[in-house]
This record gives sequence, C-alpha cells and structure tokens, in this order.
Amino acid sequence: MKRLMPIIVALAAITGCADVKQEDAAIKARNDAEQAAVKRIVVVEGDQIPGHPKYTELGKTQGVCVRAAWYDDDSSIDRIGFKHAAYDKYGDKVDAIIRVNSFFVVDNQSNGNGMSQPGSAAGHLNCQGIAVHFEPN
Repeated sequence: MKRLMPIIVALAAITGCADVKQEDAAIKARNDAEQAAVKRIVVVEGDQIPGHPKYTELGKTQGVCVRAAWYDDDSSIDRIGFKHAAYDKYGDKVDAIIRVNSFFVVDNQSNGNGMSQPGSAAGHLNCQGIAVHFEPN
C-alpha cells in the first residue's frame, strides 16, 4: 500500500492539471467568441443600418463608451464597454446598437459640485441605445 500511495497522488495531480487545462481552454473559447461577436456589432446614432432594413429590437443597453487615457493601462477594466454591455445582456443575438447617444458621468472621486461637462471634472462618457438583431431581407 505504501508503494501505491505515490502513484495515486501522482495520478490525482495529473488529473487535476488536465481539468485546469480544460477549464482554461473553455474560458479562452468563450472569450474569443465574445470578442468576435463584439467586433461585428454595428453602432449607429439613428435607426437606419446600411444593408439591414429589417431588424428586431432586443432592448436597451448602456455602457462606458469613452474613458480617460489613464484607464488604458488598467487591465481590470478590459471588458467594460458599450458593445460588451450589449453582449452581456443579449448574447450573440446583438448585431447592432441603434439610436445611440452619450452622456458624461462624474466619477465618485469628484467633489460632487454638479459639474457635468467633459473636462470640468473627472469622469467618463457612457453610451446608451437599443440593441437589435438583423432579420433576413
């Protein structure tokens, strides 16, 4: 039995590593699929989408559309964004976001003096619109 114990421990370790590798591969596949879906989402201010006259509205979506430059190095916010917010809410059904507009959001660190113009306080631009799915022509 003493001789079998190291073999059992080694097999358990190998099995555990295989499970971790499988999970990593599944996460990477999901992330790659999301990135591909997000890249193809079309964003328009109005409700006319070139080449797609028919669509079904999925619903409202909102997310960060422009951040200050100092955020670019912060890897904790890589996924935060307008298109990703639509994907998170409606999945790969989202083909476009229509009737898009933006508004300035003052960060929590600001002194709360009511400034709401870009450049007058620390903050970012949020976008909102309607996520849609293309219908066959």
